[in-house]
Amino acid sequence: MKTPLGLIFFIGEEPGPQGLKQTFQTLGCEFTAVENIQAVRSQSEDSLLQPVILSADSAPIDSSTQRLQLKALASEFLIIVALSAKNSFQVAEYFRLGVADVIFPDSSDDEVASIFQRVDTLAESRMYKRLYRTELEQTNQDLQESLRLLKQDQLAGLEVQKSLMPESPLKFGEYEISHSITPSLYLSGDFVGYNFVLGRYLLFYFADVSGHGASSAFVTVLLRFMIGRVIRRHQAEKDYAALAQAPEGLVESINAQLLATGLGKHLTIVAGSLDTKTSKLRYVVGAQQPSPIIIADGHARFLPGKGKPAGIFEDAIWVVEEVTLPDSFALVVLSDGVFDLIPDREIVDKEQTLLKYLATSSGSIEKLKEALFVDYIEDPQDDISVLLLSRGL
Repeated sequence: MKTPLGLIFFIGEEPGPQGLKQTFQTLGCEFTAVENIQAVRSQSEDSLLQPVILSADSAPIDSSTQRLQLKALASEFLIIVALSAKNSFQVAEYFRLGVADVIFPDSSDDEVASIFQRVDTLAESRMYKRLYRTELEQTNQDLQESLRLLKQDQLAGLEVQKSLMPESPLKFGEYEISHSITPSLYLSGDFVGYNFVLGRYLLFYFADVSGHGASSAFVTVLLRFMIGRVIRRHQAEKDYAALAQAPEGLVESINAQLLATGLGKHLTIVAGSLDTKTSKLRYVVGAQQPSPIIIADGHARFLPGKGKPAGIFEDAIWVVEEVTLPDSFALVVLSDGVFDLIPDREIVDKEQTLLKYLATSSGSIEKLKEALFVDYIEDPQDDISVLLLSRGL
């Protein structure tokens, strides 16, 4: 018969001491009497697995304070209460207070062995629970550390991403271009870039990478360097002919490079080139929703143009659209996260409401954000980004 290992402590006056001692000796248990629970604590190696026998007289439960004290002991030790016949009516109450078992002075060897076997089972259960709790606590600590490192990484990534963003607003003659990005997480999958080249051309792009978080943000960094390399080459070579045709071939190049990375990421994009001498805007739309919006004379409309997202189709091509801009205008490009801010249910209705919002609120990036309630959203479900190019407003 399985019995508890180690020393069994007894506190209080032993009911039928000869009977219990003899039973313990028969079962091969080491038994010792101590004065109080402090003596048990000083001698016990592991209180949670330590059997302690309390006489009913030393473990009364007549008051609420006594019951609370016994309940606390039962959670600290394996408490077995030695009851006399006169206390037998309290058996159920002792079990409700969490004691491991009860024992009577006239219990047979087999009955005591069965009690010890149940106590052993409880000890084993306590041991496994403690191991599980320890493992859970360690796992939680590891998780907290991982989250801390992830937050540090994302904050560092945010600083990198912010450092790659262009100056806002940026002015060149009568033209001004600015942007705002409100990420749903630390890092954003939205990205904008713009700069004036060779004193004549304003080149810009607005991209929304699939997904959220770090992986999408890394693609925005890659995109920044891909496009930056092309622009630097045109500047260094003073290639006016290529700039006059921009952004022809740009999205095709981005598409090929994204596919070559094997990252499984794609993006929607609007890329444009404005000739500030002729006021001609050439642009490409790659599945960007909503479409670019032109605002003039208090009227807002979507610019024509459509195309596939970049990073999915190997042989995709993108058509360059061309429009002549009026003397006073605003060109607005928005990420699809803006649709979450509009109460209409259908996309067609959201687009019409969006045009109404922006028709008279395009003078500055702040007015645009106010019209779209961007700054009032605490936890956006998606990145919300705005690009504004204007003249004469």
